[in-house]
Amino acid sequence: MKTPLAMAVAVACLNLSRAQVNSGSNGSDGAFNPTMSTVINMADHPDGIYHYTSVNIPNGVGVSFIPNPNNTPVVWLVQGNVVINGTIDTSGQHAGNVPGSGGPGGFGGGTAGAAATGGYGPGGGSAGNSAGNGSYGTAGESEGVDGPIYGNNYLIPLIGGSGGGGNTSSGSFGGGGGGAILIAAQTIHVAGIIYSYGGNGAGFGGAGSGGAIRLVAARLTGAGLLHADGGVGGRNGPGASGRGGRGRIRFDTYQNEFAGQIIGVFTQGSQFVILPTAGQGAQLTITSIGGVPVSSSPTGVISTPDAVLAAQQNNPIPVVVRCSNIPLSTQITVTVKPVNGAAVSAMGLNNSGTLASSTATVNINMPRGGGLIYATASTSN
Repeated sequence: MKTPLAMAVAVACLNLSRAQVNSGSNGSDGAFNPTMSTVINMADHPDGIYHYTSVNIPNGVGVSFIPNPNNTPVVWLVQGNVVINGTIDTSGQHAGNVPGSGGPGGFGGGTAGAAATGGYGPGGGSAGNSAGNGSYGTAGESEGVDGPIYGNNYLIPLIGGSGGGGNTSSGSFGGGGGGAILIAAQTIHVAGIIYSYGGNGAGFGGAGSGGAIRLVAARLTGAGLLHADGGVGGRNGPGASGRGGRGRIRFDTYQNEFAGQIIGVFTQGSQFVILPTAGQGAQLTITSIGGVPVSSSPTGVISTPDAVLAAQQNNPIPVVVRCSNIPLSTQITVTVKPVNGAAVSAMGLNNSGTLASSTATVNINMPRGGGLIYATASTSN
């Protein structure tokens, strides 16, 4: 006699009209209702997190930002509703006589001349006679060496766009990468514009990539514009090239009724983790390079390096990466982006430890002079 296989399925019926999102706001920053265009200096919010009761940006009113010293993204946690009929701008700056700076949470463009530097950030464009454009959700489009694509669909962690490279044969600086903003509320209505585009390169300089926009709400409405395109690079003469890479845009919502335009790599879901709890979620930390310990709070700035290696060290150089909440035998990629030239990558596995805490040692051929070092994880889980 065959025994029938039974499968029980639990079905939950959700009343969307009553769905709630806990933004985590304590309301300490009150209601944000600007009546004229406003520049928010983020210095008094070193973590970039604002706790509002409600937000209303009227038509004709623009809100922009001065990044704080920590260069954090903008995070608006709102107890009630958000209405945006005006504009919010976290874009990177266009290059001029100086490199373009990144928007809040984004990265700056490279310097120019014989000692030109690449754009900053994980997807910064390389310096060169044909300067590379910054990349993020998509690759930049230039005749130089563009940066690599990075980030994930969830925008966790929240990170901005990368800068364009400087030009070695002219005084052309790179544009800054677009910044990053997260808005979490009960409902979000966007009839206006949220900008997070990359800055243009000056002359033959590379362009910055677009940044990041993440909206988390029970309901999203409106017919406005979300703009996270890359800037324009190499605008004049030979070697002229296209845009920096597009940024990333994410909706996490129960009801998506947004009917406007989206310019960027777009994804949608219902992942309501807004700010991951410290110590939870997947985390990667580079702890040592060639046996030299790395600060627990690295600056990621080449002019003040986080690790200085002895000149006599021979390649390959071991890079130790601490992994938290990442399955064992996950592929860990370490990338070194030098001041000049293409990025170099090597891979290893986190074979030592447990799911909660493991390590991977990745041996990499360090470019002459070092550079910015990043670690990423790739898993199908």
